Amino acid sequence: MAFVASGVLAAGCTTAGGGLVTTSTLVPPGPHSPVVSLFAPAAGAGFGTAPALLTLAWSVSDPDGTPVICRIDADGNATIDFVISNCQIPGSRNVALPNAGSYRASLTADDGTQTPVTATTTLTVGAPGTTTPFSITVRPVTPLSTPLQAAFTKAAARWSSIVTRSLDSATIDLPAGYCVAGSAPLTGTLNNLVIDVHVAPIDGAGGILGQSGPCVLWSTDNLPRVGDIEFDSADVTNMIAAGTIDDAVLHEMAHVLGVGTLWNYTRSLLAGPASGGGSDPRYTGPRAVAEYSRLGGTSAVPVEGTGGPGTADAHWRESTFGTELMTGYITGHPNPLSPLTIASVADLGYHVDVTKSDLYTLPGPAALRAGPTPAAPPAPTMVLHGPKAAL
Repeated sequence: MAFVASGVLAAGCTTAGGGLVTTSTLVPPGPHSPVVSLFAPAAGAGFGTAPALLTLAWSVSDPDGTPVICRIDADGNATIDFVISNCQIPGSRNVALPNAGSYRASLTADDGTQTPVTATTTLTVGAPGTTTPFSITVRPVTPLSTPLQAAFTKAAARWSSIVTRSLDSATIDLPAGYCVAGSAPLTGTLNNLVIDVHVAPIDGAGGILGQSGPCVLWSTDNLPRVGDIEFDSADVTNMIAAGTIDDAVLHEMAHVLGVGTLWNYTRSLLAGPASGGGSDPRYTGPRAVAEYSRLGGTSAVPVEGTGGPGTADAHWRESTFGTELMTGYITGHPNPLSPLTIASVADLGYHVDVTKSDLYTLPGPAALRAGPTPAAPPAPTMVLHGPKAAL
C-alpha cells in the first residue's frame, strides 16, 4: 500500500493467528482546520444559583501546528467576551451570570488559514430564592484604637460588597470565651459572619503581625459563621504608621472567610501541600485557576511552600505574585486584592462579584520578589490558625 508523502501516518500493531497485522490511519494532507476537543464547564465549578461565577474550560489543537486564536461568547449574547491567543494551550475563563436561566456559550477557534470551527455548551443557573445581602459584624474583645477600628470597618464593608449573598441560617449558642478568651456569648440565628477581634502580645515587634481563622463552621455549607483575628500589640502602631494596617486587616479577614484556612480543611483544593512534604504546592479550585490563566499563568495556582505552619499552604506564592494581598508577607503598600483571590472565595462556595477587585497584573520576571531565605531575616508575616469547630 502506498501513502501520500505529505500525509501524517499513525500505525499500530497487533498479533492475530501468530502473524503480525498492521493497521494504519492516514490523515489527509493539510492544511487542516483547528480541532476543539473540549469546551465545557470546568470540573468542580458547579452551576449553583444566581448570581453565579462559572468556569469555562477548553482544549484546542491544530493538526498543522498553526497557532490558534479563540473567541468566546460566554453568555450567548452574540458579543465576544474573551479573545485568547495561542489557545492551543489548555485554559479556562470565568463568566459572571447574574440571573437565573440557560445560556448558550460558544468558542470559535481560528488558525487564520482555514474555516474557523465553533463549539457550544449550555450553562444553566438556578433561581436564587429569597436572599439578603452579606454582612460582617466585628466584635472588639479588647479596646481598638481609632485607626484600627476604622481599618476593620473599612475591611468589613469591602468584603461585604464582594460577597453578594447571605449564607444559610445557622443556629448558634456559644458561651463566653468560646473563640477568644474574654469574648462575649453569642446566641441566636446567623446567616452572616461575626468576627471577634483582639490585640495582644504574640512574638514582639516584627515576625508575626497577626493571626486569624474561622472558629465555627455550619454543616450545610461548611462556611464560617464565627471567626477571630488577633494582632500583635507590638506591631499595630508600626503598621498604622507605615500605612499597611488596612491591607493587613483585609488580609486577615480573608483568612476568616476561609482563604488559606479552608483550602485543605473542608475542601480538597491543594495539590502537593508542603505540610505533606511537597515542594511545589498548587491550588486547584477551578475559578481561581481560571483567573490565573487569564493573568497569563498555566496549570494550577502556585501556593507558598515556605515560611512554616501558618504561612506555607495558606497563601499565594510570594515569588510568583509579588505584592498581591494574599501572599504571606507584607513589606509595603499597596497590596492589591486581585480577581484571583476573589475567585478563590467563590471556590469555597460564596457568591461573589469579581469586578470589586483591584487592578492587578503578574509581575514580570525582573520584578519577582524572592521569599525569605535562612540567610536573611524574614519579612513580617501573616500567620493564621485553622477552624476550631464544625457544627
